Amino acid sequence: MFQKFLSVSVVKIFFFLLIFTPLLFSCNKFEGEQTIPSYIQIDKITLFVTPGSDDTLSSKITDAWVYLDEELIGAFELPAKIPILKKGKHNISIYPGIKMNGITGTRVIYEFYKKINITDSILVEGEVLKINSKDTKTYYKENLTIWEENFESSTLKFQKRGNSDTTILQTLNPANFFEGTPTGIVTIDPAHTFFEIETKGENFILPKSASPVFLEMNYKTNNTIYIGLLVYQSSQTIPSAQVSTIALKPTTEWKKIYINFTPDINDYYSASSFKVFIGAYKDEGVSTAEILFDNIKLVHFPVSK
Repeated sequence: MFQKFLSVSVVKIFFFLLIFTPLLFSCNKFEGEQTIPSYIQIDKITLFVTPGSDDTLSSKITDAWVYLDEELIGAFELPAKIPILKKGKHNISIYPGIKMNGITGTRVIYEFYKKINITDSILVEGEVLKINSKDTKTYYKENLTIWEENFESSTLKFQKRGNSDTTILQTLNPANFFEGTPTGIVTIDPAHTFFEIETKGENFILPKSASPVFLEMNYKTNNTIYIGLLVYQSSQTIPSAQVSTIALKPTTEWKKIYINFTPDINDYYSASSFKVFIGAYKDEGVSTAEILFDNIKLVHFPVSK
């Protein structure tokens, strides 16, 4: 069960980070005689959605990857006051950054959010250019494939797997709501020990060759949960492998996470399709496990025909 749990090795993580933009947490010392830096202040980056959309605004953008005239200055945890050895008029580009798999040491640009462009910015030695919050909005890129379960319909997009002795339901209890709307709930009471669900309907055909594939999710749980992929070969109705990508620890508050499926997909390069699974064994010492989910999204770029 849950084989290959947390099996993304240090080498794989390092390789994947090289595919993304290299991380740099320092001031870029440009050529020239300037010794007094100018400063850029960025307090936060906010996710917006297309007007009229009922999509979630939930995000966890922790970092700003800052470029000046297309040259990387660095990646900075927000809020940040960034020293730059440049002055005069410049174009600033800001890429929203996240903690991949919720891990501080794996900060990356989130490829599915749009970059922010601020043109003709004036930098002055010793002075702080504060980027207004109205200028630090980002959106999802238009050319994405997004599958989503937001639990606002009683017809759920997950189904119980064979050995599971409980399943996921929609909860209408306001105490369990996230963003004021119904959520998904799993309860493992004293009479049960194990739950596991999988995405319902057609399998996902996902891009390979290190094209990013992420699962976004809001969750709150008093029990450890496991998330990963079911791997299918051509014409199979039973998965040939079950790959656990990550374990999420209990949390008393709602959290947002971006789970990176990319290395696991590339480990099974010959696979024809995938499903997402979520599961849990009841932790020792937990009488009744209560696990809440919302805004589960599988996000990737379109698969080439």
